[in-house]
Amino acid sequence: MQIEVVIVGWEQGCCGKPFALGGPATWPLQAIAPEPGTLPRFVADSHDQIPPDVPHWRVTGTVVAITGISYPRILVPGMAGTYTGDTSAPQPHELSAVGARPEDNFSEYWVVLEVPDGTDLPAHMLGAEKTAQLDREARTTQRNRQRMTDEVGLLLEALADDAQRRYADLARAIRATDKSALTLEPHRTDAAAISWSRSSDEGNDGITVQVGDGRWRFPASPDDAALVRVFLDAAVTGSVEEHVRPAGAPQRLETEVLATDGRSWTATIEFRPFAAGGVVAMPGLLWARVQRGEHRYGPWTSS
Repeated sequence: MQIEVVIVGWEQGCCGKPFALGGPATWPLQAIAPEPGTLPRFVADSHDQIPPDVPHWRVTGTVVAITGISYPRILVPGMAGTYTGDTSAPQPHELSAVGARPEDNFSEYWVVLEVPDGTDLPAHMLGAEKTAQLDREARTTQRNRQRMTDEVGLLLEALADDAQRRYADLARAIRATDKSALTLEPHRTDAAAISWSRSSDEGNDGITVQVGDGRWRFPASPDDAALVRVFLDAAVTGSVEEHVRPAGAPQRLETEVLATDGRSWTATIEFRPFAAGGVVAMPGLLWARVQRGEHRYGPWTSS
């Protein structure tokens, strides 16, 4: 009898044991929800993270197939610079063996395991923790969709529609379908990208906007939703500046958005580089901003 075992890549890299085609393997298994026409599927657990109310135990078999799985990286709409794996498009790679500390960077390994007929296998059961998680996710999904249709949501959705039409030739749009969230990446590398997203929090509704390296959070009000258009216009026209202050010993990074009516908004990050023994250290993202220094972004179009 054959089953399929899913091994998470980081777990294999942390605590996994090597395995190879034709060799034995033993994993603590938890059942995945069955799907018609597929082998019974299980996920291996190397960190004792399975809740006690979920059936799980060690199962031994012979490895008959190994597939390394990678997922394309895609931007999370409304969150500039944040990526996730596109699980709808797994990219398989046939393997003959996996080491204890693999360097292939696969997200998962799908292993076909031959086990003796009649082997006692864990039954699929969600458990209280997973049930509560799914309930929270369902409420969040419902909340996001409801917020797309209230006054603020309608303003943000209309702005997203307009921005996608108006700037289709100037920027790549990454838009969510289940919440008010959009990222616009201009084709010009010297121009500022912009992202905005409506909060999913139950008791903390707001709008997060990022332009260039700066990030702002506004209340979810019609007036503040209108500000998103002002920020978009500033990004499109190149009215966004990055500052490193003071220039000689940077301890403050600022992104300034300038409106045509004279208003401006500044997002500030203050930090103190760690210095010891003649070595100065700071987070990489901040160091990159310091290296770029003072500059003003270009407009999305040169015309």
